[in-house]
Amino acid sequence: MSGTKMFPVPPNFNMDDLVQKVTQMYQAKGFDVTSMPMGSGGASIDFRKNDGGIQKYVGLALGIRANIMLQNNTVVINFSDPEWTGKIVGLAIGWVFCLIPFIIAIVGCVQQSEFPQSVGNDIQALANTV
Repeated sequence: MSGTKMFPVPPNFNMDDLVQKVTQMYQAKGFDVTSMPMGSGGASIDFRKNDGGIQKYVGLALGIRANIMLQNNTVVINFSDPEWTGKIVGLAIGWVFCLIPFIIAIVGCVQQSEFPQSVGNDIQALANTV
């Protein structure tokens, strides 16, 4: 599952400030955030949370990559690499053995499906303050 979000920004928009604020915001929320510059005025930001141990394999890990580019006074965010592996494992184990991992994996699926929209909204809100 991937998606795209676009929104206008002023001509003097500073992409580096946006990337820094997004990184700080999600680190404060407990995410492991890695950002790398990309091309002219863009960045790739990787968001991961609960990406190790049992939480990953019962479906509670969250993760996505946001590739952010500035094109003609418009910020374009492309989402890729969502974390679905643990959710699939949790659903399979829960379906075969017991309902608890199945229910936990469903919760993880809902959180993961809403995560790109949440990240996109946060980036847009922070872009309005840069």
